[in-house]
Amino acid sequence: MLEYDGANINIPVSGTYTIRLYFDRPGFYTYSIEQTSVVFDRRALFYTDGQNLDIDNVSEFTEGYAVTKFKNLTRDGAPGSDLTHADTDFPVFRLADAYLMYAEAVLRGGSGGDLSTALNLVNAVRERAYQSPAGRISADELTLDFILDELAREFYWECHRRTDLVRFGKFSQTDYLWQWKGGVKNGTPVSSHLDVYPLPGTDIGANPNLVQNPGY
Repeated sequence: MLEYDGANINIPVSGTYTIRLYFDRPGFYTYSIEQTSVVFDRRALFYTDGQNLDIDNVSEFTEGYAVTKFKNLTRDGAPGSDLTHADTDFPVFRLADAYLMYAEAVLRGGSGGDLSTALNLVNAVRERAYQSPAGRISADELTLDFILDELAREFYWECHRRTDLVRFGKFSQTDYLWQWKGGVKNGTPVSSHLDVYPLPGTDIGANPNLVQNPGY
């Protein structure tokens, strides 16, 4: 029973709980607490109300899910100092990046590392994301394709994806497609010269020794 100024509710172990309050009992309020087994990847920070998952028109904000990974708020929840240009700190180097670099290097045959450590590091990232051992994977699941997907889950909206796709050979002339790749809704392969950016025309004009990258 809930009482005014009553004792704290005791939670015996950490975890995810469902708390139900019953206000229809005459004369007093009661509650129930049930630990739930529902676990999910807490990196999935998306705004979906009124949004369509598919993107038919790239100029419409309601096409595709919006990302809520970064907010222009202080640690106390107050608005940032500038409402036009966010002053949120932007991560450049993160520990999870180093962990996944290690795993990728081992899977590519790099020396000085081992698969056991690589698996433990990947699982450390995933346990943090799930806040539960349920996020762990097995050694058989640890592949380069898994690492590429994990990089997407961990670093979306942190300016990593293009570089990762180029490094994995998935950016241009492959069957690895996404909506509007190549300017087509269902995606289409693009020329491999796009794996490398063009040199700015002002730089070439200022230095005649520079040669433009092929395809531009």
